[in-house]
Amino acid sequence: MNLKMKYILFYLLAIIVSIFVLSCSELNTDIPSVPKVNTHGDSDSLYSPTSPNFHPTTIAGSPNGMYDCQECHAADFSGGITGVGCNTSKCHPSISVHVQGIIDPGSENFHGNYIKNDHWDMSGCQSCHGEDYSGSTLSPTCLDCHTYPGGPENCTTCHGSPASNAPPQDLNGNTSTTERGVGAHQIHLKGGEVGRNLTCTECHNVPGGVDTPGHIDPELPAEVLMNNPRANTTTNDDASPSVPIDPNQPTYIPNPVYSSADLTCSNTYCHGYFKNGNLDNKPVWNDPSTSQCGSCHGGGIGNPLPKTQSEGGSHPNSTNCANCHGGVVDQNRNIINPSKHIDGLLNLYGNDIKY
Repeated sequence: MNLKMKYILFYLLAIIVSIFVLSCSELNTDIPSVPKVNTHGDSDSLYSPTSPNFHPTTIAGSPNGMYDCQECHAADFSGGITGVGCNTSKCHPSISVHVQGIIDPGSENFHGNYIKNDHWDMSGCQSCHGEDYSGSTLSPTCLDCHTYPGGPENCTTCHGSPASNAPPQDLNGNTSTTERGVGAHQIHLKGGEVGRNLTCTECHNVPGGVDTPGHIDPELPAEVLMNNPRANTTTNDDASPSVPIDPNQPTYIPNPVYSSADLTCSNTYCHGYFKNGNLDNKPVWNDPSTSQCGSCHGGGIGNPLPKTQSEGGSHPNSTNCANCHGGVVDQNRNIINPSKHIDGLLNLYGNDIKY
């Protein structure tokens, strides 16, 4: 190929390359810039419940539900590629509870376990399910399951049963009376076969609501105050003119104490701190054998005879209880009227008196 031909080919190639370069440059200027991706719209409408762009409304209208959120905000809603977490303290702190097993009581992911581990704080639930738990645009109502007054904030959600606000079950789901959280709750509340029933307020400060200060604080066990009149009933007290006083005995003023260390009650009228009673008696909360007949007054099981004069007391030396206390006990020492036993009064010949 001669030199002239080479120059011609070179110039043709240069012209073709220039045309391509110019074409690409022109094409590049025609390409529009990529718009900023924004699936939520403006921030004002995003957080406004009255806006059609309110983010729960968007989720509710999607067949994928909150899975759409997870595509950008990560599976645990911590932010993902957006860098904006949904589960911050200001937004949805409990959103990560919505995983498989959330409504299965046998699952470790059961929502009740999550709430328990969060010191029973239900405000996170309300952020989606509504202040009264009746549901919202996105979240279903809680009241289909929590049918009792107050919904999830009903006492029995955390402890007790449909029959009683008190255990069983306790906060850990225990039902056995040998568990400290269960113990003798029902024996005290129902009264049963041996004594008059009590109410929750006689041992606890019953809260007005789930968020009442001191109710769901992180400190366990529960406070047992025993500041009720019955536990503090005084006997042999000359302040009442009608009371038959024994001048050889002091006034017995109980100072009820519950020990969370060994689960015992001591210095309480209910269990022996009264005239002719067993002042040192300390029944164990979760051991019924320590509160049998004869433990509060008398010499133990099978011997309920209160202290006689020879023992420093004033009770007659008679083991036939029904002769004097027939309104409470029969000839076989069976309690026939529990409402008149451990009630702060002495049933004597059919009359209820202070003593």
